[in-house]
Amino acid sequence: MSERFNEVIERRGTDSMKWDMTKQRFGGENLLPMWVADMDFRAPQEVLDALHEKVEHGIFGYPAHSETVDLAVQSWLTRRYNWRINTNSLIYTAGIVPSISYIIQAFTEPGDQVIIQTPVYYPFYDVVNKNNRELIRNPLAFDGDHYDMDLEHLESAITEKTKMIVLCHPHNPVGRVWKQNELEALAEVCKKHDLLVVSDEIHADLLFKGQKHIPFASVSDDASARTFTCLAPSKTFNLAGIQTSYVVVENEQFRTKLRSHLANSFANMTNSFAEIATEAAYNYGEEWLDELMVYVEDNFNFVQNYIKEHMPELRVMDSEGTYLLWLECSKLPLTPTERKKWLIEEAEVALNPGSIFGEEGKSFERINLACPRATLQEGLERIRKAYIKRGF
Repeated sequence: MSERFNEVIERRGTDSMKWDMTKQRFGGENLLPMWVADMDFRAPQEVLDALHEKVEHGIFGYPAHSETVDLAVQSWLTRRYNWRINTNSLIYTAGIVPSISYIIQAFTEPGDQVIIQTPVYYPFYDVVNKNNRELIRNPLAFDGDHYDMDLEHLESAITEKTKMIVLCHPHNPVGRVWKQNELEALAEVCKKHDLLVVSDEIHADLLFKGQKHIPFASVSDDASARTFTCLAPSKTFNLAGIQTSYVVVENEQFRTKLRSHLANSFANMTNSFAEIATEAAYNYGEEWLDELMVYVEDNFNFVQNYIKEHMPELRVMDSEGTYLLWLECSKLPLTPTERKKWLIEEAEVALNPGSIFGEEGKSFERINLACPRATLQEGLERIRKAYIKRGF
């Protein structure tokens, strides 16, 4: 395991949501935060060096867009996904959830229906509901071991008011990396019913060994023409606080309309550090990322083995990617509310309760694996002690 990821870095007192807002969010004292999806690892040194250079220059006026960023993004998408895009297709934004919100505003009307595939990243609910669109749930098919898209249910849920589907790919929190045949089948449904697709692919770089990310827009010409692909280096390189992301829009008419909407919303400018961090990460961060994912997958295996040995009433769901683990807890004699209370008050850990991802997640907890092994082990030992104390 790489020593750079074993380093325990003190984050308390650094205005970290994960570490400094845990008491406010969860209500307990001395909780170990293993919830919100950011990492406890330093960004690649090349990114830090590029940001230091900007800081040393000392002037933070309005930034101008650099074509070298476009080339870095284009090269990354080609190298990592074999997806060749024109740099004209890129639109830069401050974050993926804001991007989804702007796309919903620009391409649907109040009262239109937008589909999400549950259990899913919980801001998807708000980004539909708070824009006064009708949220339609298309639950993933779950056989107790494996998640698949339920396309039969999807088609039955579509009405004349349905305009869009928001795809989570790879899927957070269940860890599925959707395969070519699955994406092609979904693309056929979207073509048949003329649905726009917003594909949140922020976890695309975070894959386990043997997995391959296939951008939804790349599966066919029709998919390309109806898809808004939302990507970012933020999850990949732990840059969420810099607020940098982009949308790939290969349909020229859609691209023009989205640019206009962003301009009218005064949301068409990024901050001085966003493009610098993006360019450095994509040009120089590949070795760091490859080491990271070896470390994260080792952490996943460590948790899986630890749970099997010490807490057999719990079960780690298989995963193909992301640094988020989906823990099945249905055998514990606790309601979701009681389980949350037990984890906070007795185990003293802060996890994401599965219920926030939707009704289908109520028997689960989500654990962030992107931390040093020592931190992860401490969290597991806290849970084990509470587990033994309760006699589970």
